Amino acid sequence: MNQGRRGGALKRELGPISATLFTAGMMVGIGIFAAFGAATEAAGSGILVAMLLGGSVALATGISAAQLGVNNPTEGGAFTWARDFDHDTLGFIAGCGYLGKNLVSMSVIALAFATYLGQVIPGLPEHLVAAAGVLAIMGLNLFGIQLTSRVLIGLLTIDVLLLALYGGASLHSVDARHFAPVLGDKGTGLFAGAAIFFWTWDGFMRMAIMASEVKQPRRTIPIAVIGGIAIATVTYIGVGAITLGVLGADAIGQQDTPLLATAQKVIGQWGVAIVLAAAILAALAEILGDLLSASRVVLPMARAGELPAWLGKIHQRSRVPHRAVLALGLLSAGSDLVFDLRPLIETAGSFMLAWYFITHYSALQLPKAQRLASPAFAWYGIVGCVALVVAMPHAAILAAAGVLAAAAASRFVIRRALARSHST
Repeated sequence: MNQGRRGGALKRELGPISATLFTAGMMVGIGIFAAFGAATEAAGSGILVAMLLGGSVALATGISAAQLGVNNPTEGGAFTWARDFDHDTLGFIAGCGYLGKNLVSMSVIALAFATYLGQVIPGLPEHLVAAAGVLAIMGLNLFGIQLTSRVLIGLLTIDVLLLALYGGASLHSVDARHFAPVLGDKGTGLFAGAAIFFWTWDGFMRMAIMASEVKQPRRTIPIAVIGGIAIATVTYIGVGAITLGVLGADAIGQQDTPLLATAQKVIGQWGVAIVLAAAILAALAEILGDLLSASRVVLPMARAGELPAWLGKIHQRSRVPHRAVLALGLLSAGSDLVFDLRPLIETAGSFMLAWYFITHYSALQLPKAQRLASPAFAWYGIVGCVALVVAMPHAAILAAAGVLAAAAASRFVIRRALARSHST
């Protein structure tokens, strides 16, 4: 595809260090604050192992994505990769799944941001503040990848420092007995906990999705994926272990905000302030990453005729797909004004699993000479995704499958109708 004739090309600006920190910044988000309680309720004292199980699937998927990204260093992720092997319908399903997940998660995370901010400034109108937060992030995205990456890396740095303060101040109250039994005592709850916490790992493959904005992609993308996951793992396990050690699994499972409960119990008001600040900044970082990567999927979908062509334009000065950013930002902000999409977060996670399946399937199509790692990683990722599907609520899986099937059927009908009109 000649991008120069189709509205311009994105600019390669991210090197190995910035791409690694950028990846970590898109991973260390609101999930540790919002999902840890529910995941622990399912996994019990095995929550740390459950987190690592989900992280291992994320690593395998990241390796598959890195292999695909270095061989086709353009934007679009699994949408583009599936089309590379002439699986256009699978690519369309992947793209729809990714956009569906990100639209829901942006709206939900914005509401979480407003909820945490409301604890600092009581009486805030939650839905209005959530929509305003999305619009602010949308405006930032329009200024180009360089500014966006600096802001995201800055948010990551502050967030990690705040979480380190939280951990250091809580460490004296850790009770080692709370870590036993290590695998938990709830049987398959370990997998259920991994499934609930899994969406928190999202962000690990975004450098591969944004490969057209990465310098020396063959070197940078694998470093960014593995490095970003390593930073997120240390952060998640460190924070999770200290929280588990202080409260214990039963107490955490009864909390929507276990980090706040820990701070209240062993640190005091300044600890609560630290956790609130970290959660607010993490929410903003996650919205920023979601909008950024989703717009890089809209762009090739529009250029391929799978979405309206006017979305496939790049601003000449900022080198940003500005129409895609505006469309996604306005849709998400509008949703926050009218709806509460929090009940759909598990369906959004199911959308994401479809994206991961297609990523692994595409990686298995790579010729041996183009692979950076053994196909065993892709097969492990597929098995892990199947386990997560089994562990997730069946209603969420069926809802996601129904939406994606309806989208694929609509695409087939529209294309058939257009083919008939062109032949007459």
